[in-house]
Amino acid sequence: MDRFFDPRIRLICIVLWVLAWVVVATMLLLPVPFAGPARSDLVAHFLLFAGLAFAAVSFSHRAGQLAGVALVTIASATLLEFAQRLVPYRTFDPTDAAVNALGASSGFALALVVLLLWIRPADPARRAARL
Repeated sequence: MDRFFDPRIRLICIVLWVLAWVVVATMLLLPVPFAGPARSDLVAHFLLFAGLAFAAVSFSHRAGQLAGVALVTIASATLLEFAQRLVPYRTFDPTDAAVNALGASSGFALALVVLLLWIRPADPARRAARL
């Protein structure tokens, strides 16, 4: 668990998180290659943004910082939905935007639980301060 606090590992996590954002943005702005059951895309939207918000706990180990990343995730998810208006083969859907925000909020809540119950108590600097 101590490697989790290594600045190099955290930098790698940030880079992977940004790459995941690029993939998600690309997926949301490219044409959909298949049509699934009606409204099945909502599950994908929820899971994508919950995953992105939750993954931020890998490099953001303070609750306030994690909340800021969650707000950026929610704002970016909403902006991506609005950007679909500019793409001729995609459409803006306010329900998708709401599900994006709900997914990001849920991912943040889970990340906060993990941060407070497992990550912060395992922080070597905190353990050394208690001794």
